[in-house]
Amino acid sequence: MKTVLICGIFCGFLLSTSCSKNSLKSPTASFLVVDNPTLSVSSPSMGASSHKITDVWFYVNDKFQGCYPIGGIMPVLATGNADIKLFAGIRNNGIGATRQPYVMFKSIGFNQTLEPGVTYTKSPVFEYVSYAHFLFNEDFEGFGSLFIPAGDSSFAITTNPAVAYGGTGKSLFMGMSDAKPTSKTITSIDYLFPASGSSGTRVYLEMNYKCNQEITVGLIGGTEERTALTLRASDDWNKIYVELTTAVNTQPNYSYYKVFIAATKKANVANPAIYLDNIKVVTE
Repeated sequence: MKTVLICGIFCGFLLSTSCSKNSLKSPTASFLVVDNPTLSVSSPSMGASSHKITDVWFYVNDKFQGCYPIGGIMPVLATGNADIKLFAGIRNNGIGATRQPYVMFKSIGFNQTLEPGVTYTKSPVFEYVSYAHFLFNEDFEGFGSLFIPAGDSSFAITTNPAVAYGGTGKSLFMGMSDAKPTSKTITSIDYLFPASGSSGTRVYLEMNYKCNQEITVGLIGGTEERTALTLRASDDWNKIYVELTTAVNTQPNYSYYKVFIAATKKANVANPAIYLDNIKVVTE
């Protein structure tokens, strides 16, 4: 009798577990996969179309559905015609814990007729918002450069396809040695930051970089140097979105700022090499 009772309880447990699992399966769910996003630029003033969109934030019929990594399978619990809106997500300052929609990119909306069990794939083309203001962009392809050397070590424009961004064109190289351990570049002129003193306006520096040791990015206001972010070494070309908002709005405010990128040689790095490209500053 005891054995029968135990079997009965066990079977009841299996049945309830099965029912719970089945209840989690929605017969009306369809799925959305966002893959291979691109960035379209409509003006030379916007600079290069390089991006690092890592996530997508999506809404269905104006209801937030979640944030998913690019290529992830996103369940859509709706049927029939649905209005879907996608926001390009980035890692603010390159930090995984600070994922957020990038305020400088437009959202993408479309209508989709949804069928249960069907997976829909989208490859969205994002654009900058119409009110984005580009203080400058530098791709090092022209004659001269907006950046000038300010450190005591190597500074040059390289065309070596083995190290240049994308394997073509020009990129900026900065190097150091034990005899000359600092390397620094700054913009040759000061730029008026419209966001100065306005905490509600976001300011970003976008940049492609490759380096075998840490580098620092920041602003110079008057004679004051403000560090915004220190970047770790990256063996491959990487894209970073550096938020300058706090640096711009720190008291005292300055009307004009220069951008700087600097490094001091690490003792454990024999031959420091820093490569930079597609540097732009964007404000709302």
